[in-house]
Amino acid sequence: MSTKRSKIRAFETFGKALNLLEAQDSVLYSWPRNRVALSHALATHLYELLKDSDRKLSVDLCPVLSRSPKALNPDILVHNRETGSQMLSIVCRNDYLTEGEQDELIRFRRESKCDLVLALSFMVQKNYMLIYVANEDKIEYYHFERNSRTLEPVRSRSLGDQPDTVEQLTLDKILKRR
Repeated sequence: MSTKRSKIRAFETFGKALNLLEAQDSVLYSWPRNRVALSHALATHLYELLKDSDRKLSVDLCPVLSRSPKALNPDILVHNRETGSQMLSIVCRNDYLTEGEQDELIRFRRESKCDLVLALSFMVQKNYMLIYVANEDKIEYYHFERNSRTLEPVRSRSLGDQPDTVEQLTLDKILKRR
């Protein structure tokens, strides 16, 4: 099981990689069907940040961790191939995750040995990226503001929350706020 320190270290590395993605690869947002290119660029930045690590971490794209067609498999996995330890698992999308995908992300987190399980919505049409951090029983939402390159928490949602709950982040509420 992961420690709080390893989760924080993974999140900090992820934040640095987002900054590099924005600084060096922002042209990719204008490409049609850009999710794979953005995921590859992010994985490359993660690799560069971690290549001198004493943990001997590898960064792999699109590993199939579950053969179930309904399972949510990560687009990027940072792990040690020899020991099987996993530092970071990232599901990448261009738009919002559905409620079912968010629930699956929580289930994946419960079942995995990964320090940090998250999803990233590139939100090409917006000036921010939406990050979903999976915990044992809830999702925490963060915005990475592209202009200021800041990462800020937005809110969280428990697995049992109902869709009409005031605190739940939904597509309707996001669109109304903007």
